[in-house]
Amino acid sequence: MGQGACAADLGRVVDVYWSDAPGAAVIATRTLGGAGPNSHGQCDVPAGLGPVTAVAAGAYHTCAVQADGRLTCFGANLNGPCAVPADLGPVVVVDASDSHCCVVQADGKLVCFGRDIPGQCGVPAGLGPVTAGAAGG
Repeated sequence: MGQGACAADLGRVVDVYWSDAPGAAVIATRTLGGAGPNSHGQCDVPAGLGPVTAVAAGAYHTCAVQADGRLTCFGANLNGPCAVPADLGPVVVVDASDSHCCVVQADGKLVCFGRDIPGQCGVPAGLGPVTAGAAGG
């Protein structure tokens, strides 16, 4: 999809996540399609991504949870929101902001990565298992 392009024939959409700049949609087959401005590659879904269970769109990047729990982020990696930690376990929930991402792993651990000013990625010590997370501005 090019800049300013809209997705054609996505089919029946079952989940949508939009941010200020890009958009992404998970369709009934759980394959990911992008829609909206694509100025930084945030709608260029990587080949072979496979089925996804969750998606989040930051200002210039998109993150998708694959069916096996692996997290894939693509688009601009300004300040590190696409730098998925190598030791990240299987993910069940993802949320993205302009410059960081927060995920909930299958074991309930909250992990945030990317730009940490002023402390958006600092998960409190002793935080027990969580079921949801969000990444704000």
